[in-house]
Amino acid sequence: MSVTLYQFFHRQIENGFGRKGISEPATVDYVSDVLTRFARTSALYALTDGERPLETVVQFLVEHQRAQDMQPPDHSRQVLIMRHLGEYTLFMCGLFRERLKSNGQLNHYRDHGRTAFWQSADFEHNPRRAHVFRRLYFDFERVSNAIDYIRTEQFPVVPYGQKINPLTAVWRL
Repeated sequence: MSVTLYQFFHRQIENGFGRKGISEPATVDYVSDVLTRFARTSALYALTDGERPLETVVQFLVEHQRAQDMQPPDHSRQVLIMRHLGEYTLFMCGLFRERLKSNGQLNHYRDHGRTAFWQSADFEHNPRRAHVFRRLYFDFERVSNAIDYIRTEQFPVVPYGQKINPLTAVWRL
């Protein structure tokens, strides 16, 4: 039996979050789903401004404002943008932290990611999912730190030219 990508991420997230004291199953499930979806670049950059993919927090905020300024306001687009912004910033803060740090953007991404999850919770009709969004608002830094921990411990970057057994690097549990 082969392991699905979701099962792989779920195992990594569950173990890594457990080591960092984050054990809420719904959060583990949600973050595993985000990583699985965003493994495809087309899902990571699924939202566009009509022409180009949204790739920065500023682009998300501009597009959110456009949806808000429409007559009548495009509420479903606002909801979609906020949820995707929360997921995008969590993904970036967890897996591409060094890039954000080097550009001085880590705190900017964290702040807007937290806010996006708070707004997503306000928009969400499903109480269980709203609870997950609230947890991500309150624990955004802990969760993104745990994802970064998993990345550095479970998926270490090997200097160019060195050989490594891919199975050893990917499945270190």
